[in-house]
Amino acid sequence: MKIVGLVSAACVALMLSGCGGGDGASGSGAAVQTNTPTTSTKTAAAAPKVLLGYALGSSTSMASAMNAATPVTAVSVDVIRADANGGLNGTLPTALLSSNQAAGKLSYACITNFGTDFDPVIAHGALVTNRATTLQNIVTLAKTQNLAGINLDFEGLYTSDRDAYTSFVADLATQLHANHSTLMLSLPAKSADVIGNTWTWPYDYAALGQSADFIQVMTYDEHIPSGQPGPVAGSDWMLAALQYAASLVPSTKLLLGLPAYGYDWNRTRNTGTSVAFKDIPTLIATTGATAQWDAATQSGHFNYTATDGSAHEVWYETAQGLQTKAALANTLNLAGVSMWVLGAEDTSFWGAVTAAIH
Repeated sequence: MKIVGLVSAACVALMLSGCGGGDGASGSGAAVQTNTPTTSTKTAAAAPKVLLGYALGSSTSMASAMNAATPVTAVSVDVIRADANGGLNGTLPTALLSSNQAAGKLSYACITNFGTDFDPVIAHGALVTNRATTLQNIVTLAKTQNLAGINLDFEGLYTSDRDAYTSFVADLATQLHANHSTLMLSLPAKSADVIGNTWTWPYDYAALGQSADFIQVMTYDEHIPSGQPGPVAGSDWMLAALQYAASLVPSTKLLLGLPAYGYDWNRTRNTGTSVAFKDIPTLIATTGATAQWDAATQSGHFNYTATDGSAHEVWYETAQGLQTKAALANTLNLAGVSMWVLGAEDTSFWGAVTAAIH
């Protein structure tokens, strides 16, 4: 789902649904919240940073999202999937939306083109063939009670759909703003606009930044399970991607992405699996590995030999590294920070992030 290099790995399957997945109970049309700005220009640079968490429909993710100790200021509920006919499938968990509203937290409905993977056929059908139907259905969904806005997360698009996506976003933003609803886009990280990079080319940052209220830059995955081992979100790689984004989009519209997971590469079999942030200490202890630190990327890593004799290499986030990376939101004057995915973290994750942004 992701390309090695300056390409967001599209939230490759920590919970194996990318930035989309889950299920829940449905809300119905009613007045939306109006306490979120329709444009980021209404938010002063000195305003508190946004801390956005992504919630899946799993019980673990929902528990974290609804935990009063989880310090997020906004939750993107990743349970709605578009289809090629312009339909939206999945239901929003009204209990979570109500809980967020009572706690003063904003809720976004995350809409993806995820099938068995991020699917360009689904995206083309929704953005081009059945454009009007998709727009109508999204605007209707945005009127769900206690919903602040929409988080559009279409990934893996055909390169030929670049202009269609830009036009769709412009029209969607206009219609959402007319209903006092906010539009956030999740976009893959890149440090240049290269037509040969099929994963990132479909996203015209400059044009999209004129329409969207917020752009969540998915500064993960620098390295993916099917490629060579390395940092999931090296600080140097993140900085290059964020500086590029900020050169084209007002910085106060940008959110940097932090992964609450690492990857365990099986070097013998050339495969890899994700490991939740909260499970890394156990993996180190049970394998007898020695944790190492890469200062250049602010990332942890270690090697171990499994019981079947296979050689493994693990790269992961640490509290120290997360604090350094989250601090980029301050140094670059970004709107804030996002994290994938709620339920994979522990208290040390939040301690590091909140120390950086506050």
